[in-house]
Amino acid sequence: MNVVIAGAGKVGYFLAKELMEENEVTIIDSNEKAIQNIEETLDVLPIHGDVEDPSSYIHIKKDIDLFIAVTDSDEVNLLSSLIIDNIVNVHEKIVRLKNNFFVNDKIKAKLGISKIIIPAVEVAKTFNHLIDFPHANNIKTFDYTNALMLSIRASESVAKKMISTLRKELENKIIVGGIERDEKFFIPNEFDMILPNDLIYFLAFPSVINELRVTICDKWTKQPTNNCIIYGANQLGIEIAKVLKEKGLNIKLIDKNLENCEAANSILKNSVEVLKSNYNLDLVLDKYGDNTDIFIAATPNDEYNITKCIEAKQKNIKKVVGIHNNRQYGSIMRKLGIEVLRGEKMNAFYSILEKITSSRIVTKRVFCGGEGIALLRKIFPNSMLIGNKPPIDNKSCEKGIFYIQRGEEFIHHHDCPLLEQGDVIIAFSKESNTKSVVECIK
Repeated sequence: MNVVIAGAGKVGYFLAKELMEENEVTIIDSNEKAIQNIEETLDVLPIHGDVEDPSSYIHIKKDIDLFIAVTDSDEVNLLSSLIIDNIVNVHEKIVRLKNNFFVNDKIKAKLGISKIIIPAVEVAKTFNHLIDFPHANNIKTFDYTNALMLSIRASESVAKKMISTLRKELENKIIVGGIERDEKFFIPNEFDMILPNDLIYFLAFPSVINELRVTICDKWTKQPTNNCIIYGANQLGIEIAKVLKEKGLNIKLIDKNLENCEAANSILKNSVEVLKSNYNLDLVLDKYGDNTDIFIAATPNDEYNITKCIEAKQKNIKKVVGIHNNRQYGSIMRKLGIEVLRGEKMNAFYSILEKITSSRIVTKRVFCGGEGIALLRKIFPNSMLIGNKPPIDNKSCEKGIFYIQRGEEFIHHHDCPLLEQGDVIIAFSKESNTKSVVECIK
């Protein structure tokens, strides 16, 4: 593909790095240092110029497969997507926005945008499920299935069980799609054992998720989550507060910047207690009580988030969530026993990458810091696969694991009868094997 990226910040840089091996990538930014860094480290065409200036696109080919706008300004991203249309032919456009003010179908249609990504809103949505299933570290949703992918840390007292045994106990309504053990990630098979302290990635239907709580992390009770502290009254903190308020939680939203506090108070219409503080957790808990059920560090500073999460864990707050915008910090958080969610920049990067690498046939989700890949293909009414066995050979089985969802049951592909309309082929693999697995099920 011929790809043009507007914005050479962290998101633009990593997208260019990821896409450059199999695509022709051009990246434009007015920041001379950012462009120089890209010129020295990446095999792409860097252009130093203003993405709002038509002359910046003068050296671009007349046909563009994909235009991605990821500058820090919503207005600039939207305007650049309009300007490039007047200069070259663009097949598809993806735009990252910070706010949902511009998000409506009319604007998308007028600007010819195929996908709008609002990372703060996407990250905040995760808390809808995390409050319902507090024993999960992270939860993702998928196209084509109502099952959720959740990561759960096995308690130290968990009984060792073979994966096939656990699946049978839960009526084949789960798949173990990946395990992180001793800081190493792998794709398990049916005969692997679940061990204490494993971070396990399940695909599970909501009807059995609470049973996983009992089986995998017996320290959890059904006690409801009522009180929450969020550090960071930025856009992400505000969006998280909106979601948790809808779930009925009592929330304290804290920031050391008075302007952030005032803006948050205005947006949230005094529905949440917004506090200006120097982020001293001891003082906050001493003043407002120590009955906090969930602590969320959502500032833009990953190092600061790690520090505050460690303090919260020392206060024995049961659920501690750290937001990260750097893959290395995400790994550090997991090692420290902090529950990890992607921040806005990481969410934007992965959301755009998933959109690009998915097709009309196979959709893709990335997990475990980019190490694991989940792939889904639905069998539609006109599919040539109806009435045939799943197209999975023995060589492919070395690259991943494969299941067929039928109703609310996951059937191992070896045991699957002939495919039917409405079935979903599901594969889990390591990121390095993605291409081989996609070829197998597409």
